[in-house]
Amino acid sequence: MAGLDDLSRGELADILRRLRILETASPLQNASIGEDGLRVYNGGVITIENGGLNVTGTATITGTLQADGTITFTGTFNQSGPTTFTGDTKLNGPTHINGATDIKGALSVEGVSTLKGDLNVTTGKVKVGSALTIDPAVDGGGLSFSSGAKLANYAGGIALQSGSSILGISPTGASIGTSGANILTSQTDGIVGVTGKLQVGTMPTSPQPANVYVDASGNFFKSTA
Repeated sequence: MAGLDDLSRGELADILRRLRILETASPLQNASIGEDGLRVYNGGVITIENGGLNVTGTATITGTLQADGTITFTGTFNQSGPTTFTGDTKLNGPTHINGATDIKGALSVEGVSTLKGDLNVTTGKVKVGSALTIDPAVDGGGLSFSSGAKLANYAGGIALQSGSSILGISPTGASIGTSGANILTSQTDGIVGVTGKLQVGTMPTSPQPANVYVDASGNFFKSTA
């Protein structure tokens, strides 16, 4: 049996009760947004205080994402396109770089380094400590030592020089030289040439007659006279 509507009571109290419920309600404490989505515009912002933002789907950002604080990523991070890092950057753990890499500025490496492949130094020098320098400008490429000595390119071979003394080895012969004296060997004609004085230290003696002849050009011969 339906109730009777008492017109003498009025409905103001019920209206006030409903209004109070609307004024004190928090409908967004447990809200859902359907396919139409949520739009914030005209300078509006969404502020999260003492809470968090959980994304189990996909977050798409077509504008600018600004972060001031700490960003922590767990899992795989994929980045495509130009990337610029400004400030102190630290990479902890194994790091793999695939593709060409350009480093402009000083590079400091601490620890053991392993190079698999060629090392091409197009300009500059390679310094090993303070005692050894690999310099392409030294006589077509050579090694310079802090003592002043150097090992350099020489007539298609190599030469070791210390002060005015030079030891040279080439495909056609070898030479030892210093100020005013040289010893040259020729692979083509088998000649050993001496420039300067030739001194021989203590030698055993023999009663046999002399059998060495020196011509006007300084050539030595075994005499049969």
